[in-house]
Amino acid sequence: MIVGLTGGIGSGKSAVAALLRERGAVIIDTDAIAREVVEPGSPVLAGLRAEFGDGVIDANGALDRTALAKIAFADDRKRARLNELTHPEILKRVLARIGQHAPSEVVVVVVPLLFESGFDKNCQKVVAVVAPEAVRLRRVMQRDGVAEADVRARMRSQLSDEDYERRADVVVRNDRGETELGKAVDEAWDTLVSSSDRPTRT
Repeated sequence: MIVGLTGGIGSGKSAVAALLRERGAVIIDTDAIAREVVEPGSPVLAGLRAEFGDGVIDANGALDRTALAKIAFADDRKRARLNELTHPEILKRVLARIGQHAPSEVVVVVVPLLFESGFDKNCQKVVAVVAPEAVRLRRVMQRDGVAEADVRARMRSQLSDEDYERRADVVVRNDRGETELGKAVDEAWDTLVSSSDRPTRT
């Protein structure tokens, strides 16, 4: 069973994924794969350099993700171009990893742009993690050490919590502490396991 896990920046997707792994899920994190496809020497990194300039490459020849984010999240056209350059290779690797697992396993694919990329069509179920904007803003500023304006720019490029709640099959709220989050993930897991024989979303 393929499950898409999504949510806005700072919602707690990684925390929910970790809890689902404890309950028996296989986790495929597209953020980790996104880092793999832009390793020094990769064709994708070369494409990003050609498109966005030497300023997105650090002194060690690696991608400067902060510099790239400032460019991409300030301009819709540039962000779309970034996705065009990276998403095909990410998708290829995700599908290859899904294929390594039996259909009986619950494979959770963490995809921040799940609906925007159309990956939800590959999933039997979609889980969305939501939290109030102020909570998410504080988390990301503390986690990444970035300015509020930069976080808000990224938030503006993403769906609202209302959109996630409307389009997801299961919603996990992550603003009430670890104990409550664990209970919410237990409920989500029970729902996923009980529906694991249902067909892919259309």
